[in-house]
Amino acid sequence: MSDNTEMNPVGEAQQPVAEPNDLAIQIDLLKAKNAELIGEKRRSNQTVEDLQRQIAELQANSKKQKEAKLQEQGEYLPLWKEATATNSQLQEQIAQLQREKEEMAAAHQQATIQARAVSAFQQAGVQQSEHMYALLKDKLRMRDGSVVALDGGVETDLGSFLNNLKAPDSQFAYMFAGSGARGMGSSGSTPVSTGGGDNPYVSKNFTKIVELEANNPELAARLKAQAS
Repeated sequence: MSDNTEMNPVGEAQQPVAEPNDLAIQIDLLKAKNAELIGEKRRSNQTVEDLQRQIAELQANSKKQKEAKLQEQGEYLPLWKEATATNSQLQEQIAQLQREKEEMAAAHQQATIQARAVSAFQQAGVQQSEHMYALLKDKLRMRDGSVVALDGGVETDLGSFLNNLKAPDSQFAYMFAGSGARGMGSSGSTPVSTGGGDNPYVSKNFTKIVELEANNPELAARLKAQAS
């Protein structure tokens, strides 16, 4: 392990690996955020229902008013246009609230996936659970109340997915505590040199770090882990 302090592309000191207590705090914060999103979702549902009731009442009252005006003054057209405009405004409000409701539902689901995934990574011995989630979040889905992962295009339960990641030939094996893997993590794969001249995170070559993280983020993550 290098004695040099790891630096990111802009020259700031890398944040230390989160301790288990820190990860537990992060998970609690995610749970609190979930509760907040659930409350907002419930309030949004109530607002949509209220607006739908308003539309129904408006349509019923508008019909009566139009009939009365038609009989009394013969001004059916202006009244009809006014009622139609009001109805259109309410319909647009409902559509907007529905979009917000869907966005909150998506945010709630993603927060739930993150909290459960980070917890599962921690229990499986992942040394940097948040970093692992950032690398794999696009593969994670919520299905029937459980987090699943896309492994080779096939959905599999999170436990089996983690077991595959811990395999000696997996590129993520090095992220698990006690795996004995470094870099590529496979005895059959080409090892990545950790010498100061080859690993920009060891030599602090910021130009190469920026280029590497832009063009090959997975290799960048492995070299960064080796340099830590």
